[in-house]
Amino acid sequence: MKITGLETFVVDAGWRPWSFVAVRTDEGITGYGECSDGRLPYSVVGTAEELQTILLGKDPRPVEQRYWDMYRVARQSPGGIAAKAIAGIELALWDIKAKALGVPVYELVGGPMRTRQRVYWSHCGSSRAGNWEIIGAPPLQTWRDVTALGKEVVERGFTALKTNIIFPGEVARTYRPGFGGGEGTTDGTITNALLDHIRTQIGTFRDAVGPNVDIALDLNFNFRVEAATRICRVLEDLNMMWVEIDMYEPEGLREIRDAVRVPVCSGENLFTNREYRRYFEAR
Repeated sequence: MKITGLETFVVDAGWRPWSFVAVRTDEGITGYGECSDGRLPYSVVGTAEELQTILLGKDPRPVEQRYWDMYRVARQSPGGIAAKAIAGIELALWDIKAKALGVPVYELVGGPMRTRQRVYWSHCGSSRAGNWEIIGAPPLQTWRDVTALGKEVVERGFTALKTNIIFPGEVARTYRPGFGGGEGTTDGTITNALLDHIRTQIGTFRDAVGPNVDIALDLNFNFRVEAATRICRVLEDLNMMWVEIDMYEPEGLREIRDAVRVPVCSGENLFTNREYRRYFEAR
């Protein structure tokens, strides 16, 4: 079996794109992988397309060999865009191998551990704050709308939700200076007013969903250590599933974890065991 081509797809999802890669073979088997980046999708798929040149004519089934073929090309540009492109192709190679063997991919990594998977409602409220018309959902204009959303979570059978900091209003919005621009967006601090707002938001969700639905809050890259610590502390009595904090400083994350009583979640922006290792060592 030989790789004959690679094709990428950037799919419009309304307010953010999703990116995919297809690896094709001379035996008619095509493998698919995902390599999304919400802000730089064409950089990722462009990198994936460049990696095609070192894959053509090679057997896709020795996945580890093909991974190292790609890694050596991108060795001086590790992480980020290159890592996402390689990951998308690697997923497609696993898909090819599983299809060639006539088994699901999970059989190649030891078999299934479960037959059902618990899921949570992600971006709960965040999507409706800025994109309610696109998704055909009611807007969040007041805290009553947040209450109604919480009840909808329960009615639709979810046992957990994750939200961002949202501001209901005629033009609702999410709080995201870590991804924005302009004056003050790099400060990473918090005011008492914003702290009270966060407490009100999570409290509103908690009242709506009751004690048995888990709640997580994603702070993204919006805050530094001191501010994130204050937020975690003000939420300690609301039985949080976790507070998610994006931070590239493992010592800072460790400082937060030592100072609060809520579970802290992080790491979705890290690539390869090299980047994760620093966090494990700072545990």
